[in-house]
Amino acid sequence: MNNHSIFYLVLLWFVSGVVNFAYGAQQLVPLSRSMEATVCPFTTSYPPDFLSPQCKTTPLSKLDPQNQAIWVKLQFERTPRMDELAPPYGLFLFAKAASRVYLNGVFIGQNGQPALDKSEQAGKMDEVLYVPEHFLKAQNTLVLALSAQHSLITLNYPIHYLGIGQFGDPKQYIQSFSSLGLILVGAFLLGALYFLSISFGQQGRRNFKLFSALCLLGAMQLSVEMSRGLLNYDYPWQDIRLLLVSGLSFLFGIVLLVYSSFKVAGSRAWHWIYIGGFSSLTIFAFAPGFDVKTTAGIFIPLLISLLQIGVFWRQSREQSLLVWFGVQCVVAVTICIATVSFHEIIYFVIIALLLAYLFVRQAREYNAQQVQNTLDQTHIAKLEFKLAQNVQENTPTKLELSVAGKTDYVTMTDIVYCKAAGDYVELYLKGGTEKLYSGTLKQLESILPSIFVKTHRSYLVNLNEVVTLGGPNNQHILSLSGGESVPVSRRLVPSVRATLKESVS
Repeated sequence: MNNHSIFYLVLLWFVSGVVNFAYGAQQLVPLSRSMEATVCPFTTSYPPDFLSPQCKTTPLSKLDPQNQAIWVKLQFERTPRMDELAPPYGLFLFAKAASRVYLNGVFIGQNGQPALDKSEQAGKMDEVLYVPEHFLKAQNTLVLALSAQHSLITLNYPIHYLGIGQFGDPKQYIQSFSSLGLILVGAFLLGALYFLSISFGQQGRRNFKLFSALCLLGAMQLSVEMSRGLLNYDYPWQDIRLLLVSGLSFLFGIVLLVYSSFKVAGSRAWHWIYIGGFSSLTIFAFAPGFDVKTTAGIFIPLLISLLQIGVFWRQSREQSLLVWFGVQCVVAVTICIATVSFHEIIYFVIIALLLAYLFVRQAREYNAQQVQNTLDQTHIAKLEFKLAQNVQENTPTKLELSVAGKTDYVTMTDIVYCKAAGDYVELYLKGGTEKLYSGTLKQLESILPSIFVKTHRSYLVNLNEVVTLGGPNNQHILSLSGGESVPVSRRLVPSVRATLKESVS
């Protein structure tokens, strides 16, 4: 897959996600988060009269059932937007809580079982309760019993959403782009496996393994982030999910800093990694809220990486550093601009495009390395050929021939070419004489020096005796100094031609 294919895939996924998200948002009518709610202690199984001195008034956005149990009363109007909804209706409650719900004095359902202690049955994080159409009046009173006794961490806003909508699966309104995100998760996992597999036995395998780790962390983080849109889990998993998302974001940022440091700083990479890692961990630990932690987890290492690239670019003025600086700069600016929605579509797009860029960059570097390795091997083969040629010229090696009880010795450099003949090999020597070698062509090939090259499954040729490569009607034939002609197998033509170039250069 080239970089254009990756770009169009991500663009399609992004546009589809935006469309689906916008469509989903139109199907729900939220209750204003600024509306006043009356909150009373949870002291009975039935709704209280909300007149107790212990009751207080608070905005809907400030409701907090974490590690306690409360009764809540809200009053709202039936708006024209609600009338535009197609029945059946549903009350959507996306909250970290178990709940029991009454609408206009009528019990309409519950999510889990609220309680004053750990006997509480945890509710689903995202729930919808059926609301008969005639239950909705011009003025409505909504009463909820809420508790979250199984909280692992305390969130600033445990009530994510409360509103009226068309009854249906609540997951369709949450991360409606998750199914498309799974394509990227699969791509990242393939990338992780690919770069991990090629990291063994390769030069620069550390960079390949780091990039493999980036792909794996990206896949894990996207999977955990999208789990809310794919699974209808109990609210305690929300705490675990937030811990995992923020932790994976921090690890992703650190590995990105490590990857960039080794690519940019060379021998001084560890200094940047130690300083950057400690600074990032400190800010991450003290950042308020998990959204801020998740953002800081990638943003702070990114800023340190930008500083690092800027320092080394001023020294070297390398174009590749400037490009890498520009890419990270775009990511950092995007995070600043889209902080509010960073953990929705924007985050997925940033991770996808950043890994796609790194994938293309690493693939190009790998290809360049392979080309260089090929050139190095060619150079080594050329040197070995010249060395073998010099050795043969200075101290020609004798080949022992034993046929019919008679032993004969032939100077290897006197052999013009060899031709397989069953269990024997015919040796054609300078001056037109012929000899027989008792053995196979493969055995003889292992004995002869590197100035002999296999041109056909039945022929070995002394390169010093080759005059031309060609022939009539596009035939592949080697013309030798003694006037002989030797065929060249079609599949061996490129290697024979390259070897001939090496032998005369």
